[in-house]
Amino acid sequence: MSTTVTPDETTRPGAAPGTDPSTDAAPSAGPAAEGGAGALPVLAVDLVTAPSLLEGLAPLARGLEDAGIGALTLSDGGLHPIHVAAHLAPLTRAIGLLPRTDAIYVEPFHLATQLMSLDHLSHGRAGWLLQAETDPSAAEAVGREVLGLEATAREAADVLEAARTIWGTWAPDAVVRDTERGVYVDASRLQYADVEAETFSVRGPAITPRSPQGLLPVVVADTDRAAAGERVSDELADGRVLDLDVSGGARAEELAAQIAAALEQAGAGPTADAQQVRLVRLVGLDLEADPLGTVRQLADELRSRGLIAPAPAAPDASGAASSSASGRTLRDLLGLPETPFHLDPARRADRARLTSEENA
Repeated sequence: MSTTVTPDETTRPGAAPGTDPSTDAAPSAGPAAEGGAGALPVLAVDLVTAPSLLEGLAPLARGLEDAGIGALTLSDGGLHPIHVAAHLAPLTRAIGLLPRTDAIYVEPFHLATQLMSLDHLSHGRAGWLLQAETDPSAAEAVGREVLGLEATAREAADVLEAARTIWGTWAPDAVVRDTERGVYVDASRLQYADVEAETFSVRGPAITPRSPQGLLPVVVADTDRAAAGERVSDELADGRVLDLDVSGGARAEELAAQIAAALEQAGAGPTADAQQVRLVRLVGLDLEADPLGTVRQLADELRSRGLIAPAPAAPDASGAASSSASGRTLRDLLGLPETPFHLDPARRADRARLTSEENA
């Protein structure tokens, strides 16, 4: 049953409340149509957001950044991954930040705006590692019925498309800040989302301006592909995350063979961009041993074999990245093209409350 939404909210029966703002590009845009195929994947490390680790997460994140890791994924260990990513955003300089967070038992509007706020905080280094929760306790926590696998997959696709539509509600030049006239935003450069999905509806627009990347990169880890469903995993996502379990030790030869096999498979035949390996994620890293030394050696070895992308270069004091940087935003690092803004005259915010006769 759909629910009606105010211009800056979504509602869903029993869904958990959320907070925060967002913005940006083309409605329901899928994976990169060009420019992304063939880009080397970025090496990432998965960090679990356990409260006991919080004090050491910032120095660990900075150390991993210095060791040549291109991105961090944040998996829920008790603290919300988006909140932890927001904590790390101003404390890091170049590393990508991708919270692994649920698309099902949440409010789509708030999820979209939280992720866009993270993109603002990180100056374009945010992404979404999409998870489709199947644990019954997640549904019980927000008072919803547990969805079957088919319904979960449909909902994940609906939420992803809704998020992209919300991100595309502000033009890059919408904010004018005309103090003389007392005008902050040009309403003609905003548009409503107007999403009507199976279990929710969103009117939009977003409640913050367009974020640096426009559309945030959305990727799906191997462990989440089955629950997210074929449409999200094989069509809508911006790419695949290859998971490498290093809990039993990180052997460069074995990891290199797995990466090479995945890249060869992705490059064989007409493969969709959603199936391109965008991240290679080290899962189960031993934080009690020597994680920085381990990942530095691994990163150097895998790069020497031409299997992963160069490390992102941090901006210098002037804010400019060095010439060796593979990109300033996470989209750049992942080999994804920029996302232009598309204004739909029928959805323009300055026309939304006019009568049909006035709009004619």
